[in-house]
Amino acid sequence: MTQRHAPVCGDPHTPSSAEESRAPLLWSQEPYWYQYHLPFPVVDSAKIPLTVRLPGRGVPEGSIPGAVRRLMLRHEALRTVCPTDRSGVPYQSILAEFDTPAPFRRDGDEPEDVEAVFRALFDPPMDQAADLPLRLGYTVVGQRARTLVLLLNHMAADGMSLPVLRADLEGYLGLPPSGGATASTAGRGTESPQPAEVAREQDSGAWDARSGRALRYCEDVLSAAPAAQFPGFRSTAGKGLHAEAGSHYLRFSLHSSRLLSALRKMHGDAGPSVSVRVSALFAVAVAVLSGNPRTVFKTNFSNRFRGLERSVGCFFQEALVCVNPAPDTAIGELVAETENRTLAGARHARYPYLRFRDLKARVEARRGHAIRLGTLVNFSSRFEKVLEGPGTPARPTRVEERECLWRDEYTDLSLRSYPSDGEAVLDLIAHRTVIEQRRIGSLLAGMEEFLVAWADQPDLARVTVSEAAERFGLPTARYGEGWARVGPSWVNTAELTRLIRTVEGVEAASVGVVDRAAGERVLVARLVGRPSLQTEVRNRVLSALREDVDLVCPHEFVWQDELPDPGPPPPAAEPRAVAVDRRGSDRGAADRALTKALSVALGDTPVDLDLPYARQGGTAVLAPAVVRRLALLGYAGPTPDDLLGPWPLRVAAALCVPHRECADRECSDRECADR
Repeated sequence: MTQRHAPVCGDPHTPSSAEESRAPLLWSQEPYWYQYHLPFPVVDSAKIPLTVRLPGRGVPEGSIPGAVRRLMLRHEALRTVCPTDRSGVPYQSILAEFDTPAPFRRDGDEPEDVEAVFRALFDPPMDQAADLPLRLGYTVVGQRARTLVLLLNHMAADGMSLPVLRADLEGYLGLPPSGGATASTAGRGTESPQPAEVAREQDSGAWDARSGRALRYCEDVLSAAPAAQFPGFRSTAGKGLHAEAGSHYLRFSLHSSRLLSALRKMHGDAGPSVSVRVSALFAVAVAVLSGNPRTVFKTNFSNRFRGLERSVGCFFQEALVCVNPAPDTAIGELVAETENRTLAGARHARYPYLRFRDLKARVEARRGHAIRLGTLVNFSSRFEKVLEGPGTPARPTRVEERECLWRDEYTDLSLRSYPSDGEAVLDLIAHRTVIEQRRIGSLLAGMEEFLVAWADQPDLARVTVSEAAERFGLPTARYGEGWARVGPSWVNTAELTRLIRTVEGVEAASVGVVDRAAGERVLVARLVGRPSLQTEVRNRVLSALREDVDLVCPHEFVWQDELPDPGPPPPAAEPRAVAVDRRGSDRGAADRALTKALSVALGDTPVDLDLPYARQGGTAVLAPAVVRRLALLGYAGPTPDDLLGPWPLRVAAALCVPHRECADRECSDRECADR
């Protein structure tokens, strides 16, 4: 995976049609707009597919374009692009005039044919500022379409939009409804709100009090979160241009009729919901796998506002949930905590994402390290109907490896549970640096066995987290010498010590934890050398945080004449890269270019490259505009996340390389990979 190619021009994108209606972005669209500007193998948008198996012999090919056009006219989201204005602020542009997407057709209707249609739609990049957010394809047998595939930009549709789109499309094609979804046109006289209408209401100030409470809740979660749930995470961005998209993730799904029966039995009992129990158990699995008894996860349990059931758009927002599966906590207590915290997270899941991203940057600067929120839990609403239904025949449990097409690296571990064909499915996606492939089966099997046993033995709620992990074989983490737990975070103190010793003029150093009053533990660096080097030492550590999530900037620096035990000297070969400056001899020109580009966000405010971007008034919404302006000045390298980190702007300046040099390096990397 590599850094995204920087655009060669910085002009804002504008739709070609003069007939358009404008609206701000929905708060829930903002993360997809922001993530579009982050490192991917290619510049692309997040996408979501809808596959419709057409009954019988299918429908005539000629009927599909008209039905799809009616669908796009019915739902504004399907004809909306998201350009930016001249200041760099994004907005929705709803097009009144548009061309119906040209379909991709494939003869044959075997599984490989459907996969070929999906790939043809998915693989080409989708420009959120210029491309319509819908692509169309289908398989053909005897001039009749048999399987229809729509590929949607995630900014235009979320998972709850898909049943509505399916029902509308079936109606426009004259087909009987295939599921329980209600068409958007049902209930004449009660029009479903369109995304632009909701966005304008959000922007009006009517939701400010609610969003303010939500952001205060988010700040509390961020202040208590570990620096990284999994300190062993390592980004693969920029490492291996030849790697296929998604190759840095593993995906396995457990299919179990036994588990579905167990969940059905729990559903009939009084007590916490099945979704809360599954979430609590996953929190246990995450805690013991990471070795961190504080777990923060994101969930989409409450991902729609009331009244939007028949609307199509990207409305869901992630809720933040913080729980504490300490080793001696009883499972029943953890379930109660998870239920309360999940409800609190859902109540506070309405906030502007870009303001949240600014808040996160401020909290990171205050805490002295980046905060990685990479754990996700999702429990399908389809369970509600299935768990009320009759039992299904028992079948052997199976675990299947599946392809993962995720291109970003925002996720460490994601669990999605849903019913399918008489089975409960636990679908786990894991970054390769977080868990070894051989341990994924143990994690999924351990969760299944615990839930099955719990359905028959309610007293299992009394066992502790550590007892549950041992009894059901959940994989665990171990931290040896050279690691210390500081607050909610594990810190690699041995690597931190080695890093500090690389600063010229530091003769000796050691890093350790000191207990203060009221049980507070602080990270203290003791150094021998010139105290005037402290700013350089601090900046060296902050620079390393961009790559290494197992490091934290020391809270205190104590300069001494000597250390009781200075420890071994730094190794001759450094195991990790340290603040690599890519600019070669042209450092001054790159510094000047970044300083000039920052004027897009900071105006006439003097830029201090020794301070973080956020501390100088920089915002997430204008960070992509800074990157585009930098591209106009001839430099590539930094991303919006690089600007928003808790490190000084010199870290971003060190990433700046001229376009030609960047291209030459990428060619060299490809040649090395080919050899």
